[in-house]
Amino acid sequence: MGFDLHRELQKRIAVGSIGPSTARNMGPKGTIPAVRQYLATMRLDKFSVSTENDFRKELNRATTLLCKHLPEEAREHWGAARKFLNIFLRDVFYNRFLCERNGLSVIEPCLELPLDSHAAKGLRAEVGGSSLPRWKTVIGLTPKGNAEYQEFATEIANRKGTHRVHLDLLYWRAESREG
Repeated sequence: MGFDLHRELQKRIAVGSIGPSTARNMGPKGTIPAVRQYLATMRLDKFSVSTENDFRKELNRATTLLCKHLPEEAREHWGAARKFLNIFLRDVFYNRFLCERNGLSVIEPCLELPLDSHAAKGLRAEVGGSSLPRWKTVIGLTPKGNAEYQEFATEIANRKGTHRVHLDLLYWRAESREG
């Protein structure tokens, strides 16, 4: 069997995007390998859709499937599964080879901001952000809470002339860049 560049890139991005710092406190032993294995074999072309609603349906389906692949004690951690998917899909989108191969150049406006304490803190610091629900934890994130944060992230991204997925570059460990 020959070398499949795209398959190997997908595996590499799955490993690189889901590391110990990404998954800290989000599941028992075995969570990281389970997530990486799922992402490395996921059909990326299913995300090549024409509307945000269709993208959200596919993302919801993939989140549910990923939850089923997690170790039993972590299967109820919807927020963790969603964060893992969002980070992975963002990194796939940023990769020219996989993006082109799977027709993903159209999904930029649909990609979600990967939510964690850094993103929540950044959003809550924005004008109007105090109306967001209080941030608890990634594993405690619900679909409703995610939707509220994503809607506000879209507003902020529009104000900044970008898409919400890119706000992660602004908010991730922002406090370590201050001073």
